[in-house]
Order: sequence, then structure tokens, then C-alpha cells
Amino acid sequence: MPGFYEEEEEIELTPAVQSLLETSRQLAEQIANKILSFREEYDGSREIRGILESLPRGRLGSENPLPGVAIDSTFPIDGGMDLVGGHLVAVVAGYVGFGGLRARGVRPYDVYARARFVDTEDAHRILPLYAKLVEKAVAHRVLGYVEQGLMDARIILFDGELIPYQLLFKSQKAVSKSRILAKLDDSVAQLLERAQRLGITLVGVVKRSYSRLLGARLGRRLSLNDKAIMSLLLGNGEYLVLGSFGELLPRYAEIIAAEKGVEPRKYQGIVEERLAARREYSRVIVAFYKPSVSHPNHQAVRVEVLDYGGLGLEKTLSMLNKLTNPATGLPYPIDVVDEYTRLESRMLELLRRKIVGHLASMLEAVGGSGALVLLGHTNPEKRYIYEPRRTQR
Repeated sequence: MPGFYEEEEEIELTPAVQSLLETSRQLAEQIANKILSFREEYDGSREIRGILESLPRGRLGSENPLPGVAIDSTFPIDGGMDLVGGHLVAVVAGYVGFGGLRARGVRPYDVYARARFVDTEDAHRILPLYAKLVEKAVAHRVLGYVEQGLMDARIILFDGELIPYQLLFKSQKAVSKSRILAKLDDSVAQLLERAQRLGITLVGVVKRSYSRLLGARLGRRLSLNDKAIMSLLLGNGEYLVLGSFGELLPRYAEIIAAEKGVEPRKYQGIVEERLAARREYSRVIVAFYKPSVSHPNHQAVRVEVLDYGGLGLEKTLSMLNKLTNPATGLPYPIDVVDEYTRLESRMLELLRRKIVGHLASMLEAVGGSGALVLLGHTNPEKRYIYEPRRTQR
């Protein structure tokens, strides 16, 4: 495919790098086998082709975007800094206005940071959930501005899924027993209720999607994930509607359970129970579209939509199409808010040093400066990950 191959970056060929590069052919063969398997499944099955062709699809327009806000949250890729006394973790969430958003007395963009010092083993596990909690708090703040007439947002884009998947595939009992899941579940439910009351359309733009929800339509999972299949099958400017969570998720859970040798009905029942408890979750629509504008990645975009603004799915997708960044193939507000909320691991070292300075002053009077050992790195060999870059003079 012309212009598709990525330029090679010059990398120092250390023994570790050289050993890694030797695996490239084996990995290429694995990927090629997956693609060939899908082609055999697709070309050799009238049923699969028939089901795919029966799903709602169409051509994208190019609608001018309504005023909106894009929201994202992030945390260091390694989860946090391991110190002697516990983990230093941080989350950043923020929003960026687009589409001529008017803001009166409040900022059209803003960012919020949260940091915690925790000493539990599951700190790394709960950090993504904590990030989602902070993200939803930002969304509530934006809705508050709309309620007060300080913003005229009609659509909110989330960088990522609309409903955190842990809230969809865990039992009601498991959600209620987990303090952070229960809090997140309540926050999301209240967010949807407020957005519905205000008539604001919500869209989750899911960049890293490896789901196989198409299996719920076919009765079995295919060799490739949904995004890969749609990237191969959709032409530029086309979209396809997979269906609602209510239609897809119970059947999908059943298929996964059968593949794992677990009682399918039990898994299906868990999802049905959650969707019954939170009926708005079941109304989320999953769709894929490929932007009209050519872009280097040639990928389809997966979106999850709750159209409380009454825009209609086709108009919503056409607005996203109009917002496409040619460099990434994604709506440009998602790229902007992603950059705006970026948090590098080395920022945690700057925070750690600030804390050490404050703590030293606080403990000096009582001779407790030895307690600063609690803020030492547990693995000094990995400290380079967090060292701030020095400015070249």
C-alpha cells in the first residue's frame, strides 16, 4: 500500500535490541496467519458475509460540529513510582472545548491533577479506575457549567470507552463490594442522567479496541478483532452500526464463557443483571466509521454513542468525520485533549522531590528526618525512568 510503510528510526543495536529484532519475522508470520484466516472465514462463508451486509451502514456526510467538549484522563504508563513506604501515583484529567464553544466566566479548557500516596499491593490495579473516577468528575464539572448557562456544549467526546468495562462484566455483588467500582458506577449513572436531562450527546472514541463484539452477531468470534475487520472492510467515508450493548453484550459474554469452558448462562446472566440494574448502559450504540479524509493509519474508528441530544447517529458520525485530524484519523479534539493531559513518568520524580523538601521542613523540629527513607526508590536501578531530562546548554 503506497505510503503506508513507516520510516525506520535509527536505534543503537545493543545485544538486547538485536535479540529483539530477530523476532520480527516470527511475529510477521503470526499476524499474516490471522489475516489469512479471516479472509478464509469471510470469503468461504455466505452466512458471515450476509450478516455483515445486513447490519446498518451508510456513507458519512461532513456536518459542521456543534459546540462541544473533549475529555480525557491519564496516568504514568508504568502505573506509579515504587517507594519504600508505598506507591506514589498520580492522575491528570482535563477538558478542551471545540466547535466554537462559548464559555462565560469559566475556562473553555482546563486540567485537574490528583496525586495519592498508597501502601496497598493493588495500587497499580485500581489506578485505571481512579483515573476514570477523576475523568467523570471533570465531566460532571462541565455539565454543571452547562446547567448554570456558563457553557453551550451540545456534545461531549470522551477519549476512551463511555462506560468503563469493569462496570459491564462484573456481577452486581462484585461492583457493590468494591468501594471504587461502586463509586464509579454511581458517578457514571448520575452523569448519564444529567446529560439526558440537558440533552447532551455523549460519545466515547475508543482508540485501543480489541473487542470481538461482532461475534455476538455471528455466534462465534472471528480470527481478527472488530476494529481490524472494519479497517479491512470499510471504505473511506463509510460507517457500520454494530448494535446496542443490550443486544450485544449478553450474547458476547455467553460466547466467551463457552470458549473458556465455563457455564455460558452464568456469564450471560451477570451481564444481563448489570444492564437491568443500569438500563442506560444497555442503550449505548457501538459503531465504526472510516474517515473520508485519507490518513496514514487507514484505520476504522470505534465509537460508543448515547444520543441524548437527538442529533441522530448519522449526523453525529458525520460531525466526527468533519473533525478528523488527517495525521491520526481521529477527531482532532481527542488528539488535543490527549496532549493537554499528558503526564510523563518523570513528573513523578519532580513531585517526589517536592514532597521530600516539604517533609524535611515538617519533621526537622522533632528530629524525624530519618523518616525520609520512606520516600526513597525501592529499585534505584530503575530510577533513570523518572529522572527529569536536563536542559542542553
